Amino acid sequence: MYTLSLFLLTLFSLYIGVFAFFRWDASFLRNLSHAPVQVLFILAFVALLLAALVLLYRLVNGMSEKNQKRLGLSFFLILAVGQLGFLAVIRPQLRYDPLKIFDMAIEMLRTHTISGTYETGYFARYTNNYPLTILTYWLLKLLQDVGVPESGFMLAVQLVNVVCILVSVVLGYLILKELKGRTEAVFFLGVCVLCPLSYVWAGYFYTANCSMPFLMGIVYLGIRIQKALDAFHRRTVVHSVLTTASNYRKGRLTLLFALLGVVTVFGFKLRATAAIALIALCIDSALRSWRRREEGLAGLIGETLRTLSVPFIAFAVTAALSLGLFSSAVNTYVNFDYKNIGFPAVHWVMMSARWDGSFDQNDENYTVSFETKEEKTAADLAILKERIKEAGPLGLVALSGRKLLNTWVDGTDSYQAEDSYASYGKVYDYLIGNKSGLLLIYTQAFRTLEMLVIGLGAANALVRLWRKKKRPQLFLVQLTLLGGMAFHLLWETNPLYSIGFTYLCLMLLADGVAEFTEALPDYTVSDRLWITPAAGTVLLALLLVFAKKELVDTPIEAYDYAIDQYQYAGGYDGYVTSYDQNYVQTFTTDKPFNRISIRVINPLDDYNQSAFCVRLTDGSGHVVYENDRFLAGLVTKTALYEFQLEDIVPNGETAYTLEIWPGYIEDENSLEFLSYTTGNWDLYPDGQLSVGGETVKNGDLAFAVYQYRVTTYFSLKQYLVLCAGMIMLAVGVTVLSRKMFV
Repeated sequence: MYTLSLFLLTLFSLYIGVFAFFRWDASFLRNLSHAPVQVLFILAFVALLLAALVLLYRLVNGMSEKNQKRLGLSFFLILAVGQLGFLAVIRPQLRYDPLKIFDMAIEMLRTHTISGTYETGYFARYTNNYPLTILTYWLLKLLQDVGVPESGFMLAVQLVNVVCILVSVVLGYLILKELKGRTEAVFFLGVCVLCPLSYVWAGYFYTANCSMPFLMGIVYLGIRIQKALDAFHRRTVVHSVLTTASNYRKGRLTLLFALLGVVTVFGFKLRATAAIALIALCIDSALRSWRRREEGLAGLIGETLRTLSVPFIAFAVTAALSLGLFSSAVNTYVNFDYKNIGFPAVHWVMMSARWDGSFDQNDENYTVSFETKEEKTAADLAILKERIKEAGPLGLVALSGRKLLNTWVDGTDSYQAEDSYASYGKVYDYLIGNKSGLLLIYTQAFRTLEMLVIGLGAANALVRLWRKKKRPQLFLVQLTLLGGMAFHLLWETNPLYSIGFTYLCLMLLADGVAEFTEALPDYTVSDRLWITPAAGTVLLALLLVFAKKELVDTPIEAYDYAIDQYQYAGGYDGYVTSYDQNYVQTFTTDKPFNRISIRVINPLDDYNQSAFCVRLTDGSGHVVYENDRFLAGLVTKTALYEFQLEDIVPNGETAYTLEIWPGYIEDENSLEFLSYTTGNWDLYPDGQLSVGGETVKNGDLAFAVYQYRVTTYFSLKQYLVLCAGMIMLAVGVTVLSRKMFV
């Protein structure tokens, strides 16, 4: 089992690492967006990043224990301040599924129940989101009771999310400290500081982050339990009679198992993948016991029963109580027949058995069309069998490869899409928006190095296992990560789904770099290692010279957003059927703009003959844009429809009013204007929507206000500053490497 697990982890990680060199979005490079250029860019960044990590490990390793503690605390504070700074400056808003959970939790403050009809039955289908929704409701209820205004609720849950991330980091530190010592644990914190994903998910309050500390907690408690059992076994061999100390150790073991029961259930309920850590722990423990089989299986089983009978009972009791808590909560807050409406597990397996395993709306519509759980299960199982038969053995292997890449190869984990509705400005542009291309290269290089190091580390552990019969120290961590990869070979895939395993990957990256550095000889080879960052610096400089034409000289279309409220949900008005059904949306901005777009449904495509009128006025009532007719046939299904204005430059914060009313409609020869009108959360508090003269509580159109302009990716000055900064860092890494290794 050791051999198979390490072999598969090696295979999967190296496969992902190799494809990560060119499976990323390099469209911002335009004519240079080709595989060879992508590979060279990532190669340069990887070489420099590896050298920087080796330098960091040497620095930590050369410190006294006291200074290591201080450095570790400094790293942790940098992580905390960085995440809080990201929230303060970028101010990301929850979108998509996280927003649905948050919005429903706010609704529950009034209704005290989860709605089965919310957003076309979202919570009726996705029963897995009940636990986080209920926990969020309890949190918001507490905040409401102590007088926190509703406007602060989203920031409050995002701060909880930051706590979850930081607790995961602390647990990673403690795990490495237990297994490899303080030096490597502090180095892990430094790796976390350098990883961009440690910051960009600060606002993403969802199951991936909220379940992360529980997954890490299972691994940590498992290691503590294994160490306690090893210590107990050693003392039992020496002392054949029970002592007060052994009773104390049994009590501590019982407490660890009791905590494991709670942590496992909470983690599983928040996100099922957290249970992978418990499965890995069980497998690892079984393998450890099997390695002691020479002592006699009968005696080993007897000792296990005597030692673990009470701890197992403690685990069962706390797990049962935790399950009971969630079961009681669901029965209290869900009053519809979710057991028949909810999707069976086979739905996600069926949906994942196509192309790259990602979400497919047609598959969801298919499962929804059946009434009972039994019918849904049978129908999905039939489609799954058909897809497996059509794919054949080679097709399934190819599918597995595509699913691995879909989940793990993207170094951004799609943070740009999730953070897209935020405070727009220069910092946003460079981190998330129009000018984030160089950060994108860095995130992708980090993922590439991460996967290569994890794969090579697993291969090295496999070789040592064969040669020295030595069990890998981080096998439990490796096995948990492998379980996460294997799970998404069967389940739906998405780059977001790798978030929960972020710090397991960073632990293995830190361990791999540490082992590589420790293996370096003092002379001969090591005194030439500075050549690697030197080559990376030269390669990076050449690439930046060639990229100058694409990034500085080549015109591009840029969209500088003032507002991008594109989310829609709630009670839809349907197609406009009355000439009194006009839409009035107000908004406030101090940014220049010349475009306004709205989200609209056109059921008839080009054949739609309806027409609507549009007017935009400023705060003084002056008309700044007017269109007496825009034809519905020009709207492409649910795509954004754009109104082109003259350049409008507000004089400070200025209020505007957008009015849309029907000019000609006839039955379905009309349009449906999408909006966010759940009435629970005001996504855009600086504006207000009214329909037919009635103000919609907390409502807004799905609309955007922005400036369209033809420009270049960077100005020459911006590009020179960025290039100078990167080259200075690269040269600094090279110089320090030469000094340290020679």
